[in-house]
Amino acid sequence: MTTSKWQYKIVDLSNSTSMGYTNPETEDFKEKHSGDDWKLIMMNIEINKLGQDGWEMVSNNGSDQIYFKRPDQT
Repeated sequence: MTTSKWQYKIVDLSNSTSMGYTNPETEDFKEKHSGDDWKLIMMNIEINKLGQDGWEMVSNNGSDQIYFKRPDQT
């Protein structure tokens, strides 16, 4: 029987700063996506970056926190 080891990550998507954007970057992003749901677009970008790094969504806590896992890299 094979036992998999996992890394886990909790990501806070409650605001742009918690997603790693500075205030000027956020303002630029909002301007670029005016008329659209800029926060949803920003969240999708960040979730896709995690997917490209091998993270798989496991669960979410409402719309603010998302739980991810990926096979242990060590």
